[in-house]
Amino acid sequence: MSLSFHINFNGQCEEAFSFYAENLGGKIGTMLRVKDSPIPASSESHGQTIVHANICIDGVELAGADVEPDRYESPKGFCVLLGVDSEDKVRSHFNALQVGGSVVLAPQRTFFSPCYAIVVDRFGVPWKINCGA
Repeated sequence: MSLSFHINFNGQCEEAFSFYAENLGGKIGTMLRVKDSPIPASSESHGQTIVHANICIDGVELAGADVEPDRYESPKGFCVLLGVDSEDKVRSHFNALQVGGSVVLAPQRTFFSPCYAIVVDRFGVPWKINCGA
């Protein structure tokens, strides 16, 4: 059995996964575009660029796809938790993810972590970044 996350994007899946690969050290496995898939191009797939993508970030898989604009909803009710081993990594990842996004909680000491932050990236994905060291 395996467990992973699947995130819907509003036409930005490829851009988001490329950003995560570059800034979080992820490795993209699949990037299947509508035009390269068996899904017939139709008005139904208009605006849907990526049918399926996956990226592995430190052994954890994230999957994603673009959905039709009228079916897209911003992610809510969850955060992707990124655990790192230093305060510098919290700040570094936070600084990358906050560009074009929104800060919920700037990196700071908490009762449970020497450095913890919350940010929603420019793709609408909420992240919690925690130093477990």
